[in-house]
Amino acid sequence: MHSDNNLTNDQIDLNSLISILFDNFNIILSVFLSSLLVITVYFFSSESLYRSSSLLEVKENSSSLFPSFTDVSTFSRKNELEAEKEIYKSDATIKDALERINSLNIYQSEDLPSALEVRKNLDIQNTSQSLMKINFVSDNRNLTKDLLDLLNQEFIDDRKNFFSESSAAGKKFIQSEIPKIKTLLRESEEKLNNYKISTNTSDVIFDTNTRNFKLEELKNRFNEIIFKELELKEFYKESHPIYLTLIEQKNLVLSQIDEIEKDLPSIPSTQRTLENLKREVEIYSGALGELSSQELTLSMAEASSLSNVRIINMSSEPEKISPRAIVYLFSIVMTFLVYGILVVIHFLGDRISHFDSLVDFVGKEKIIGELPFISKKNSDKANLYSKVAEELINKTVYEMTHNEQDNKSYSIISSRKGEGKTEIVSRLFNKLKQKNKVCLIDLDFRKKGLTRDLAPNANFKNFEEFFENKNDYTSDNESIFIPSFDVDSPPDFFTSEEFLKNISILKDEYDYLLFDTPPWRLFVDAKILSKHVDNHIYVVSSQASTFKDIDLFRKEINPEKNVYYFYNKFSLYFNFLWYQYEYPYYSRNYYYDYQNYGTGTKKFTISNFLVESATKLRNILSEWVKSILNRSKKP
Repeated sequence: MHSDNNLTNDQIDLNSLISILFDNFNIILSVFLSSLLVITVYFFSSESLYRSSSLLEVKENSSSLFPSFTDVSTFSRKNELEAEKEIYKSDATIKDALERINSLNIYQSEDLPSALEVRKNLDIQNTSQSLMKINFVSDNRNLTKDLLDLLNQEFIDDRKNFFSESSAAGKKFIQSEIPKIKTLLRESEEKLNNYKISTNTSDVIFDTNTRNFKLEELKNRFNEIIFKELELKEFYKESHPIYLTLIEQKNLVLSQIDEIEKDLPSIPSTQRTLENLKREVEIYSGALGELSSQELTLSMAEASSLSNVRIINMSSEPEKISPRAIVYLFSIVMTFLVYGILVVIHFLGDRISHFDSLVDFVGKEKIIGELPFISKKNSDKANLYSKVAEELINKTVYEMTHNEQDNKSYSIISSRKGEGKTEIVSRLFNKLKQKNKVCLIDLDFRKKGLTRDLAPNANFKNFEEFFENKNDYTSDNESIFIPSFDVDSPPDFFTSEEFLKNISILKDEYDYLLFDTPPWRLFVDAKILSKHVDNHIYVVSSQASTFKDIDLFRKEINPEKNVYYFYNKFSLYFNFLWYQYEYPYYSRNYYYDYQNYGTGTKKFTISNFLVESATKLRNILSEWVKSILNRSKKP
């Protein structure tokens, strides 16, 4: 990730990105192949679905329920189309269509879907104020088109029968109303004639100015609304929104008529009465004409075999919509790309979760040891991991014992608790004391983790009191463990003359001194001790420690002292289903190699094969890319 020690952790070059991808190529490829297998199984095992479509035109009823001058017509048309959609998806329509297709004896009864399934797989869309697009989905290719055809036909027949029956009912109603209107018209004509004779006003000519013309227009509209009101009473309750909307229009026209009449100049009573009588005659005469026209229209509709619905586009040939090859390929590509991006993002984060990123940041020569995370949940794996850990500790001890410098004191430091420094220092002590005289000192006075493990009954206040009983804590090869003391202030103790004198004596007496210290980010102890210790082993916990921790540690600890890094708690386990860190040198192949070393046998598994193949391909590509990059750097 970082090419030198002077780079900050947010500086990345192309080589680092490519390195991350290739270092984890086996992970990416393995997950990709696993995902490919899952997607392929799903693609070939999932149920095929087919879709057929048709386009219907739903004509507006010729005897519109609203006059054209109102704004209600658009609202009414939308509601009408929604009602048509519900009729198409109704149980009556669907069940009749299923009965008709069952009667054809083309399909087995058990192969036919239920009415609920048909309704669920129907999709009806209004593409305009008169067009409905019908989509039907089924798992049976031939049934998809055949059933949609029958649904369309059943819907057309239903609407034809409905309008025929409604026309008959409307005609019957109008025929009952015409005699009443004729009677009212005759009575109003008699009143007008009688009044003309009695007042001798038969030749009166009325002024037809603009206001009178508008008034006349409003009166005509009022007559139309009166007729529509009579018509709506036959089909709708008075509380219905459509009926209420018409009443609102009626009241609006009446208010407009009243306003104009109020503004008319006062005229003689005779003239006003005559005008009212003439208006009454005109109303009933217009209503009678409208009723007669509607009677004729409804008679024609009743006798007609036509429906208000017609097919624009017949049901299309079924097309396969699931599973589709393009979706299959797209899923594969996106799985590979997304997972690759996640891997890059993971390794470009500030948390140290990759051994190579630590190498790039601090330098390979600064890494003194590595230790895997040992899970206690699986005893078989725990035993194997312990063997791997043992071999890695041997490498660390070798580096410490073959140090050319005559610096034999080591403080084991971590940024925070839980990063495993106590376990590491305990393992180093047990391994070093096999061939060397080693002194291990628990200086973590607050937690006392080592003391609880190695000397739970120890209770000393100072070095003098301990040395009086040192034989109880000395091993056969004269290595010694010094437990924690009960001190009031650890920082003051580390600067005391007593501590410095005894540390100097211990350095001369023992081959190696190991100090277990508290977390340096929580306490100042480690910073104070750094002035009196030759070397520092900084514990880097995988997935927990950050590059910022290392930067701060370098600034806090005396830079003149030797600082080494110990990579701890990395995972040896390779996970195919989701990303989990694979240590490049100790993958699953390593486990099997370690287990079967010297036996001449190796267990074959699919995971081994995938990992080995991915690793070989990665190495080939990596060498190819490196050669290109090297050539590009040459002047």
